[in-house]
Amino acid sequence: MRTRLLLGSTMIVVIAGLFSLDYSLGSRSAISALIVILGLGAYFELARMGGIRSTERGGSLPLFLVGLASSAYFLAAPWLELAVAPGGAWVLPLGVLGLLLGSFASIVFRKDYARGFPPLLFSVTSVLLFGFLYSYLLRIYQAQDGLLRGVVFILGVKGNDIVAYFVGRAVGRHRFLTVSPNKTLEGCLAAVVFSLLWFPGMAYLWPEKFFPWPHAIPLAIILSFATQVGDLAESLMKRCYQVKDSSSLIPEFGGILDLMDSVLFSGFIFWIVGPATQVPWR
Repeated sequence: MRTRLLLGSTMIVVIAGLFSLDYSLGSRSAISALIVILGLGAYFELARMGGIRSTERGGSLPLFLVGLASSAYFLAAPWLELAVAPGGAWVLPLGVLGLLLGSFASIVFRKDYARGFPPLLFSVTSVLLFGFLYSYLLRIYQAQDGLLRGVVFILGVKGNDIVAYFVGRAVGRHRFLTVSPNKTLEGCLAAVVFSLLWFPGMAYLWPEKFFPWPHAIPLAIILSFATQVGDLAESLMKRCYQVKDSSSLIPEFGGILDLMDSVLFSGFIFWIVGPATQVPWR
């Protein structure tokens, strides 16, 4: 526990420093670069977990490269949309087409195509999670007032994780999830309470930058649910592939997936319901 607290505090200090650097430079480069690195790193971890690259498990190098390139494309999509004619409505559909076409093309010409199909499904799922959905963190951060929105979102989502963890350890008694046996009903409910305090509170302080604070009450519940489902989705993948942590990159925490799973669905929800969809990027 001591090591976990020390490393957790160190990561908070580093991320706070990157936010401060962006603020002082009037830029969004440092955190944006970190988001891209984490997204690509997450795909590497998933590729190893699901055997996407391993020929012994039905995967292949072409399938891995298609997934990696597609992840990079989706993470670059927010900037690509700015570089093309208004809105760049075709940018995301083109990415989905490239992902599916390239993935199937890497398998259908093989003699052992049946063995390649499960890694193909896992690769496509991985890209959609940590390429397509994950790119909405960049959209939140790069939007007008994105620095404030990014800080509020990350603190809210990770606050859910922290509250659920410590309340579950302290008073959790009712374990109700087979996919994640350490999760408790008490921890999950505490996370919802935290969201009900955090997101409406931030909306009350800055209604012009978010949304009328009464609207933040149902949003807080939805975000807490989405955050916890993201965490459970990663637990599901790890259990299916019989691994404890996605990697050993960070002692006591695991890998990138173990740190970032909670933002998978909540990032898109926060973007789509908030005023960020109504304002231009910087």
